[in-house]
Amino acid sequence: MSLENFKGGNFMSTLLGMTDIPWLDQLVEAILSLIVPVLVLASVAGMIYAIVVGIQFIKAEDKSKRDEAKQKLIYVIVGIVVTLLLIALFYFLATNIGDNINPLGWL
Repeated sequence: MSLENFKGGNFMSTLLGMTDIPWLDQLVEAILSLIVPVLVLASVAGMIYAIVVGIQFIKAEDKSKRDEAKQKLIYVIVGIVVTLLLIALFYFLATNIGDNINPLGWL
């Protein structure tokens, strides 16, 4: 996955080239090229696992297996929500950090 796919009218174009510090721009680009695919992959894996656990919950015949599947489903849902919140936080920070990255000109 190339970082070029994310450029456009969104936060990526704001972040890339936002400073006159080449090493900082390279660091931001490297972090973005790793974090975005990892968070997307984690979300997709969580959703697939939620479907599998949901099927286990439906197929469970005794109460103990149903309760176990129910607990797993709760954990999966919490994990997906936390991952989506991390994505939202990442986008928020990425769009708002550009103006405040070097306010005093120290870097």
